This record gives sequence, structure tokens and C-alpha cells, in this order.
Amino acid sequence: MNDVPDPPPEPAEPRAVELLRLVGSQTPSVSSRFNTDVVARARMQRAIAVPLRALGGLVAALADALSSVIGTRGSGRQP
Repeated sequence: MNDVPDPPPEPAEPRAVELLRLVGSQTPSVSSRFNTDVVARARMQRAIAVPLRALGGLVAALADALSSVIGTRGSGRQP
């Protein structure tokens, strides 16, 4: 059987491999307050999200009720 050799790499491929190795070799630094900051942000987001969800439910219920009232009145009319 004849094995066809792989085509030569594009000029950008070796550079991409070099950059990926460079990125993989560096470890980002993490501050000592990282966990505390993440928990604080999560608590703040939850404190905002819960009331906003409730408000969204109320607005959706009002919109549904309003569309029901408008839909009921509109169905009695004839064009």
C-alpha cells in the first residue's frame, strides 16, 4: 500500500502551535480574596434577581389579564 505523506504545514501553523504552548505554560495569578469576591458578587446578584423575577411575574400576569380583557371586548365586535 502506498501511504500518501501529509502535506507540508501552512506557514501560520507552527506559529499557532508556538503561541498555544506559550499560553498553556502560563498560569494566571489569583488574588487571595478571589473566593470572597465571587461569593459577594453572587449574593448581590441573587438579591437583585429574586425581586426582579417577582416583578417580571407580576408584569406578565398584568399583561395577560389586560390581553384577556381586550381580547374579550374585541371578540364581540363585528367588522
